[in-house]
Amino acid sequence: MLLKQDINQVTAFAPATSANLGVGFDIMGLALDAVGDKVTLTKRTDGQIVIEKINSITGLPLEANKNTASYAVTKMCEDLNIQCGFSMQIDKGIAMGSGMGGSAASAVAAVVALNGFLSTPVSKEKLVEYALYGEEIASGGKHADNVAPCIFGGITLIRSTNPMEVINLPYPELYCVIVHPHLQVETKSARGILSPSVEMKQFVHQSAELAATICALYTKDIELLRRSMQDLIIEPQRAKLVTGYYDVKSAALDAGAITATLSGSGPSILAFATNKKQANIVRDAMMKAFAEHNVESDTWISPINPNGAYII
Repeated sequence: MLLKQDINQVTAFAPATSANLGVGFDIMGLALDAVGDKVTLTKRTDGQIVIEKINSITGLPLEANKNTASYAVTKMCEDLNIQCGFSMQIDKGIAMGSGMGGSAASAVAAVVALNGFLSTPVSKEKLVEYALYGEEIASGGKHADNVAPCIFGGITLIRSTNPMEVINLPYPELYCVIVHPHLQVETKSARGILSPSVEMKQFVHQSAELAATICALYTKDIELLRRSMQDLIIEPQRAKLVTGYYDVKSAALDAGAITATLSGSGPSILAFATNKKQANIVRDAMMKAFAEHNVESDTWISPINPNGAYII
């Protein structure tokens, strides 16, 4: 693969994301327009992938085969026969274990930055495939529900990962309320507690809710979205990982949220509102509910980011 000869350094930004959206475990997600990660790649001449600096409030591995960003770049270089090597700086804007796609964002920013060096850039679908190598070492599986919206923007549905097929779904104007309690839930642990089997009755009911949610997004039917975006399978298993989860969810719904659910594997909680004023009311109610359980929290109010990751 030929590299642009006049470029020595590229920085890319990748936004935070919210995966699953309740009904779409491992297949749906959205990009947020609030915080994100940056990765800067600089060409080397020795063929090595080296992390030179990580700006993060939490410790992250510097070894190239253990960090999501460097591992994704390594796999992309191997596949495309890029041999020069790169130095890397990672600037973390997303707290690890927050349920906001922190591991995915680092991997995505890294492969998007590398794509900026290529004379013929690869497709977004290929970028998802490369970033998934990084996501795999972080979470134990190649689930694209964070990576895909991070790259494509908007709300995405992953129909298939082999071959990769990502569908951008339409959506009404929505404001996302993200409340991140000062708790930490590791994705690997949160996946480890899930039952490997689902009752047929639950499967049928959840399939109906997923189908209705997609219909609601296409028709921009807020009331149908309110009725259908219900997680009947994953949420009951993971709620215990987040102190006060059901109280916070109830507070959001009582304050007028369209829906409220775990953001990814948590502990962050995602709620939807139809306007910014309502979003502020929902946020305050959720923070108050967490505070009643002696849990501090950070919050963001964000429209859905239609663009995804980009080169700075």
